[in-house]
Amino acid sequence: MALRALIVDDEAPARLQLRLRLERFPEVEVVGEAQSGREALELLRALDYDVVFIDIRMPGLSGLEVAEALKNRQPAPRVVFVTAYEEYALRAFGARAFDYLLKPFDDERLAETIRRLQEAQRERQGPGGGDAAGGSGRPRGEGEGGRTGEGAPGAGPRELQWLLVQRDGVSVPLAVQDVIFVESQGDYVAVVTHAGRFLARYSIQELAQWLPASRFVRCHRSYIVNVACVREIAPMFNGTYLLRMKDRERSEVPVSRSGARRLRGLFWVDARGGG
Repeated sequence: MALRALIVDDEAPARLQLRLRLERFPEVEVVGEAQSGREALELLRALDYDVVFIDIRMPGLSGLEVAEALKNRQPAPRVVFVTAYEEYALRAFGARAFDYLLKPFDDERLAETIRRLQEAQRERQGPGGGDAAGGSGRPRGEGEGGRTGEGAPGAGPRELQWLLVQRDGVSVPLAVQDVIFVESQGDYVAVVTHAGRFLARYSIQELAQWLPASRFVRCHRSYIVNVACVREIAPMFNGTYLLRMKDRERSEVPVSRSGARRLRGLFWVDARGGG
């Protein structure tokens, strides 16, 4: 599996240059970019990354401060500093940096870093291929809780408070309370909000486990809805329903019979279509 990488630099040309160089290596998948230390920490709270390629000198939080904030996280992503400043190397390794790429560096030097990252990742995963420290390389949650109408209450993953969605070719955090509904798109999902529709790299099964059960219900095998964003519930046939949502398109979302049973946990929907 490719290393999931986050690039952090306050200069867009520097981010693009590093992304293009990393894309030459199939062992690395760049799944996010941040233009500040604060934005990087928001992304890191939303999703597990294997490695963070980060500049040192940035406005606001520096790369060193981001690395310090990550030191005690388990499992922590490995931090590779990418900088033109040699004088910070000692402090960087004091912050448990995995590597320190001093600009300008060639592809051979970058390849060596990636090789070492792969070796370290294999050691972390152990013989079974899973992360021995408990990391999944997938979204992180914040706060314990139930599921979206599936699974045992109080068991399983923690509830997500943020999703990572794609916008203009980069990953950005989205608060779950802004989600109106989610639609399965194979290995991805479409996340619908008042601001528009975004793709995100989750499966519908994962989000059914990770979104807060007090707010979200999996009403159909391909849909999860925010119950606060349901405009109308219309009865259909054979115990199924149609939800009309509060998004700009006034989307209609199907409800299966099993989904209707889950909805009854939050709404009372009787067989005659009563509210």
